[in-house]
This record gives sequence, structure tokens and C-alpha cells, in this order.
Amino acid sequence: MGLPFDPQLSTLFRALGDDTRLLILEQLKARDDQTLFELYGRVFNEHGFCLTRQAFSRHLNTLEEAGLIRTAWRGRTKVHSLTAAASFRETLAPFLTGYIKGDRP
Repeated sequence: MGLPFDPQLSTLFRALGDDTRLLILEQLKARDDQTLFELYGRVFNEHGFCLTRQAFSRHLNTLEEAGLIRTAWRGRTKVHSLTAAASFRETLAPFLTGYIKGDRP
């Protein structure tokens, strides 16, 4: 008998399993509604990560697919911000509650 597979949980842990994506979340926590170039510049300047714009954009897409960030267009500018559920406790609680309380075998 294996553990139940939950694709949403898998996507969430994949998104959280990368240092660059964690830095992006920290940047958005410090200041919401940033463009790709603002985020890229801050991560590069503060942490020295050197990625192509396309690679950085893929990290943003992964975070969005996991429901941790959202994007919105403001005129011709695309901005990224944390979702209301971006709190790790709120996001992970539904998945981990059974394991923490010992409800699952």
C-alpha cells in the first residue's frame, strides 16, 4: 500500500524545492507587485544568481502553477505578486494535517 498521490502537492513541493524560487518568494514577500525585470535585478544584485531571462521566467511560471504567486497585467506591464495562500502554513496545512496528527497509517 503506497501513499496517495496528490498532483497539487507534488507541484507545490517541486516549486519549493529550488533555491532560486525561494529567493523569488522572499523578494515578493518583501515587496509585492514586481515585474520580471525588477525581480531578476533584485535576485541578481542581492544573491548573485546569474540566469537567463527565459530561465528566470520559467521559475516564475513554476511558482504560478503551484499557486504561490499570481500574475496580472497593468497596461503593458506584467506584475507578479504572492497569492493569498502563499503562506506556507496555509498552503501545506490541508496536505500535512493528517500526517502531523497521526490520522493516517
